[in-house]
Amino acid sequence: MVQVIDKLEDGGVIRFNVRRSSRDHNLILGSWQHAVDEHGMGSLGQNEFGGSVEIEYQRVRHWAAQYGVPFVWVDDPNGLFPPPQRRTP
Repeated sequence: MVQVIDKLEDGGVIRFNVRRSSRDHNLILGSWQHAVDEHGMGSLGQNEFGGSVEIEYQRVRHWAAQYGVPFVWVDDPNGLFPPPQRRTP
């Protein structure tokens, strides 16, 4: 099982960033990074901005489940991808 959190202090391990595309203002993008430690020293897996937030959200959940990572921290300070929009399998 994968849990999703909205605050780093809640213990996030994989950071999922959400932002608006600079080319298409209507497109919301997602990227993620799975760091070795809480300071971000080293990276086990990551992607680059460019994929739609919905697709990248499903990918990060799959990665977390595959590697036994209990938390995904959704870093979305502008509220572009609110919890009700996050589909879970």
